[in-house]
Amino acid sequence: MRKIVLVLTLTTAIFGCGQDKDKVMELEGEVLTIHDDVMPKMDEIMTLKMQLSKKIVQLDSLQNEGITGNTLAEERMKAVDLNQKLNESDKLMMGWMNEYRGDSAKKLKAVDAIAYFENEKTKIEEVKQITLKSINEAKSFLEK
Repeated sequence: MRKIVLVLTLTTAIFGCGQDKDKVMELEGEVLTIHDDVMPKMDEIMTLKMQLSKKIVQLDSLQNEGITGNTLAEERMKAVDLNQKLNESDKLMMGWMNEYRGDSAKKLKAVDAIAYFENEKTKIEEVKQITLKSINEAKSFLEK
């Protein structure tokens, strides 16, 4: 009877470890997929920042020529704000990448690695949402 209990216990432990390692690999894959979706957006952010900077220079030129008004001032403030949001998105991505330690996490106990990758997934999803929102707002503004 003891041998049967021991065999069942070992089988359960081995099978459980395999499932935990699979979960770690699955979560790491999800994290990296989200990262890979967002990373190319950094080029788009740089392009939009340049376009917003040109828009700000245009608005400043109009003001220097004596053309003033609340609309111009509001438009300039909006362009500066959007440029700042794009900067923040870029900094969030760079910060996340600098702090990401996937290789080290895979060396942890499975339960700790799972917790790490779940946390990283939450972080990179937030970076993605903020990035997409700032890009969409900047595009909408520039299309006017």
